[in-house]
Amino acid sequence: MNNKPDKKSLSIVELLPILFFAGRILLFLALIPNDLHGFGDFQVYYDIAAIPGLPFFQYWSEYPPVYAWTIEFIYFLSSGNQFIFDFILYLLLTIAGSVSIWQVAKISELLFKDESKNLWRVILYFGFLAFNSYTWWYFDLIPVALMLLAIYAVLKGKDTMAGLWLGIGILAKWFPILLLPAIFRFKERKTFLKIAGIAIGMTVIVWGIHILVSPTMTLASLQSQPSRSSWQTFWALIDGNMTTGAFVPMEERIWPEAATFPRGNPSIIPSWATLLVFGGLGFWILLKTKLNQAHSFLSMIGITWALFLLWSIGWSPQWILYVLPLIVLTLPLNAAILFAFGISLITFIEWPFLLSHRIFEGLWLVVPIRLILLTGMILQWYKLIFKMTK
Repeated sequence: MNNKPDKKSLSIVELLPILFFAGRILLFLALIPNDLHGFGDFQVYYDIAAIPGLPFFQYWSEYPPVYAWTIEFIYFLSSGNQFIFDFILYLLLTIAGSVSIWQVAKISELLFKDESKNLWRVILYFGFLAFNSYTWWYFDLIPVALMLLAIYAVLKGKDTMAGLWLGIGILAKWFPILLLPAIFRFKERKTFLKIAGIAIGMTVIVWGIHILVSPTMTLASLQSQPSRSSWQTFWALIDGNMTTGAFVPMEERIWPEAATFPRGNPSIIPSWATLLVFGGLGFWILLKTKLNQAHSFLSMIGITWALFLLWSIGWSPQWILYVLPLIVLTLPLNAAILFAFGISLITFIEWPFLLSHRIFEGLWLVVPIRLILLTGMILQWYKLIFKMTK
């Protein structure tokens, strides 16, 4: 009897993205009778898309074009039927989740020669993604997938694809631009300029077209995020802004001046001043380290992300989706479990456990713990980079 495994059968790593997709479809069917939206932004996405007219033309959007036009196109496909709108967007997020798991598996293969280490890290990421409601409450899993596609392309030396994925990611949500400092240090100058040129060039062209065709609403869109008051951060506690990151009422999006209305206490410490501190620290680390391995490259991305989150005047719970794959792929397995679970636990305690019930005093607990966790991650990543450059 031949007991050898069938070579045509799927490995566990190949099975996990499929299992994630299948499980999410079953979850969708189970949640429909009750509340798919939960404490997320699906209702907000639908309400924005339902505003008469087009984004950047008849109303402004706080997010870049890929996000704005995606929900507008889904609204068109669904003919305004919210059930169909929810399903299409949920399906896109599910695909993005499967792609993210697959990309973590492919990146892990480049980092670890030991198949068991690779397997456990993919399983760990699958577990944190499968049971994380932020992955279906918010849009962010799509730019996360694009970020991971860009990272994999960089590691494989596919510079044109890296620039394209990075450009699309920036146009979906600005955050993937945080890859550029690590790419600058990891790649030769010519290669970096090619990747950055494609990504930034795409961004400038798309935004430039919008500005030329509809300058008023496009400029309002670009001004909306920088004009926000602080929320859910250490800076918000200093400013006395005990609030969530909820944005403006829907009816105000048709007024370009509403994008810059003051909606909270102004910053006591200006962002440019804190940028000098955190940006300077990041620049010092960037120059002091040598990113000559894939592991150190990913660790530098993690440091950049953590410094950004420490500097940012605002914090949204779904942002943990961007750091979870970096934690799982780089830190020692025990530390990865500790930090991934810790940042997830404190974030869920914050939202929806405390803030959905308007217990804003809880920010005095969760914000310092989050600062400690992010600082701990920076130290762990810096130690990894330093160890590899000895």
